[in-house]
Amino acid sequence: MGGEKTRPMWWQTLPTMLVLATIGSASDGAICPARCHCNDDTLTASCGSAALEVVPIQLNPEVRHIDLSDNKITHVSFTFRFYNFLVTLDLSSNKIKNLGSSNFDMQHNLKQLNLSRNDIEKISKDSFKGLRAVTSLDLSHNKLEELKSETFRELHSLQVLKLSQNRLVYLEEGIFKSAKHLQELLLDHNLFLELPTGALTDTLNLRFVSLASNLIKSIKENQMPPLPELRTLLLQKNLINEIHQSSLSGLLALDHLDLSDNNFTVIPTPSLTKLSNITKLKLSGNFISTVPPVAFKGLFHLRFLRLDRQEILERIDTRAFVDNINLERVWLDDNIAVDRLPTRLFHGNPRVTHLSVRNNRLTNIEVTHFPLDQLRVLKLAGNPLECNCSLSWLWHLIQEQKSKRLFDLGNDTSEEEEGVSPGELVVDLEDIRCAGPEPLSDVLLADATESQVDCSVSWIAAVSATLTALFIVVIVGGLLYWGPIKRACAKEKELAGVESRCRNKSVGACSNGRSEPFENIRTDKCMIAPPLIHHDYRTLPSWDPYSADCAGNMNIYEHLDLNNKTRPHIVYV
Repeated sequence: MGGEKTRPMWWQTLPTMLVLATIGSASDGAICPARCHCNDDTLTASCGSAALEVVPIQLNPEVRHIDLSDNKITHVSFTFRFYNFLVTLDLSSNKIKNLGSSNFDMQHNLKQLNLSRNDIEKISKDSFKGLRAVTSLDLSHNKLEELKSETFRELHSLQVLKLSQNRLVYLEEGIFKSAKHLQELLLDHNLFLELPTGALTDTLNLRFVSLASNLIKSIKENQMPPLPELRTLLLQKNLINEIHQSSLSGLLALDHLDLSDNNFTVIPTPSLTKLSNITKLKLSGNFISTVPPVAFKGLFHLRFLRLDRQEILERIDTRAFVDNINLERVWLDDNIAVDRLPTRLFHGNPRVTHLSVRNNRLTNIEVTHFPLDQLRVLKLAGNPLECNCSLSWLWHLIQEQKSKRLFDLGNDTSEEEEGVSPGELVVDLEDIRCAGPEPLSDVLLADATESQVDCSVSWIAAVSATLTALFIVVIVGGLLYWGPIKRACAKEKELAGVESRCRNKSVGACSNGRSEPFENIRTDKCMIAPPLIHHDYRTLPSWDPYSADCAGNMNIYEHLDLNNKTRPHIVYV
């Protein structure tokens, strides 16, 4: 038992003696190990990639910044107690497995501690004792499987914590209770099955959270605690297929949400509606088959939208983006099932300037698909385009861009995409190729001739169309002109026939089988029709049918059919 107690005492005494020896010679200048670069003016010691196996203890005790990255250091026991003025310490990419206990308790001024890319498997409750001033702690790329609730109890000033690329399955409730100032938390590339609700409850000042590349399947009700300051939430590369419609309602300040590479089959519109201040939304790499009307309802501040790599996306509704009046950039690339775009899809987005529709299955692109007057960048490469006259507008656009480039060869592609020339629309002309027709197969649209994409018709077609129109006009005009004439002639013939029969003295010939005693012209002449009554009464002269004016001795009754009882009835008024 006595031997067990004696060993730690001389083990602690040895480094202390070495330290005293080093401090004693500090007046003559500290010793800088081989392969290290020390600067006493800036109080820095850079020993990165120096093949060190232990932490050097002969450095200037007033050193502020030490870089020991990419070495072969295996432990940190009793090595930093005499560097009381350290501000930054980089121990990344070493072979440290255990941090021990109270090895940083003298680093009251340390602000940045990098322990990433080591083999750390466990952290005790006193491993970070004394680090009250640390604002940034990097523990990423280690082998941590669990963290106790007391792990960060001394880190009262902690603002950035990186735990990426570990083997964490959960975080204990209250683990961040002392870290009231925590603003950035990176938990990506771990094994979380659900959100660490209990741990996040105390992080009211969080602005950035990454839970990407985990095994989260859904976000259920009340799993995401209210985080009023959260601006960015990264959940890409999980297994999420459902988000409860009220789960994100406590993220009122959220600006950037990444849901890429999950298992969504529909756009989670009810959940997204609660994020009224969001400006960046990524839904790339999901299994969405259709973008319905008002898919992003209520997202009036949305500016950047990614809907690329949707392998089964087939339909985008014309009204899909009607609420997103501030939309500026949209990515619809690599949607291999999309073979058409709705007409005027983005005409309701007055601020859209960048559109990318690369590597889809579009064969025809109409000029009405895009608001060309406001676009600055349009990418269409990778589509099996039929380069006919429907792409004449795009061909002319490419030719204009080629001409402008001749005057400014010094501008690279990135500068052009950012819109060096105000009002100029830039297309990816180097990559837009034709899939047909045969003469243009696999030919750059920029290299096609104007006649190959010209919409003008040949003279034969023009003459044929003209003659057809003239023929139709003649036919219609003939019908309108000769129709009334023909009907008039037919009526004249009919009247002539009647008149010829009436001239025949035979009564039957004039009457068509009926008795018409008054057809004789001479008889009609002797019959006086009564005047129209206009309330002007006057006496009519007596009528003498045998007067000289009525054909002398002609008796008009001779022409009447005596067997017919219908005789003229004369009334005097």
